[in-house]
Amino acid sequence: MNTPALLFGLGSIGATALLFRMAKQEMANKKLAATLKMTRVRDIKNGLCLTAGEVEADATVETPYTSTPSVWYGYWATRKRSRQGHAGLVDVQVASGSRSCPFYLKDGTGRIEIIPDGGRVTAYPHGRTLKSQSGSSTSLGDRVKKLKKIDSKNYPEGKKKSFFRKIEMEDEPLDIPDDLVELTPGSPEVKNAHQKYSENWVQPGDHVYVLGTASTGGSSSSMKITKAGKAGPLFLSMHAQDLTDKAFQTNFMVISLVGLGLGLLGIVLVLIGLGVVDV
Repeated sequence: MNTPALLFGLGSIGATALLFRMAKQEMANKKLAATLKMTRVRDIKNGLCLTAGEVEADATVETPYTSTPSVWYGYWATRKRSRQGHAGLVDVQVASGSRSCPFYLKDGTGRIEIIPDGGRVTAYPHGRTLKSQSGSSTSLGDRVKKLKKIDSKNYPEGKKKSFFRKIEMEDEPLDIPDDLVELTPGSPEVKNAHQKYSENWVQPGDHVYVLGTASTGGSSSSMKITKAGKAGPLFLSMHAQDLTDKAFQTNFMVISLVGLGLGLLGIVLVLIGLGVVDV
């Protein structure tokens, strides 16, 4: 028995199942998007809607690496590592996450509140990539201190901590070097940096498009756009074409093809691992 091949094969098959699930959701999004037309804020009614406008906010959240005021951000860090099947070093993601806060979308007819919880940004208006001037990263000791500070907030005295809780916080990374410098997009530095830190964001004043579910309820009579349940879509993009049925169909096809290829690879690796196929 070839244990490494078997394990890689089983992992590939597991990833394939996840990809097919994602593809199924993209097809569902395609069907929903096909029924929608761009709607002015004043004309939005309860139910799924597609609208656009300028971002306004009463409060903001700061991006993790440069403390830029935003209403929605995503971040990730990569590190160059060797990977089986690749010549030289490749960028491997070591951290990622996002954070958002409620904001408003305003057009010439009115404004509507957006509750971004559970939503997804398909294209951010702003982005930057940085690196540490010294090439260093936050020390383990400082990361532990930060984690303990977050734990004290998330797990007050007497509340049990989960042993397998997520070490890298989703809304704020533990590794933030104090000597970060911005890199020029497309420069050799971006390609060659051993460790990179990136952040994308949406800020007040941006013109964006939102697809989600409009409703009224709770203590306020004002209409809001939210993600309705686990399967309900909530997407934001700086491009209108990202939220069309054609875009979701393209996503479906790409994810399905990748899943099919990964699934076939997984089957072959499992057969090799079990000794059914010789190499």
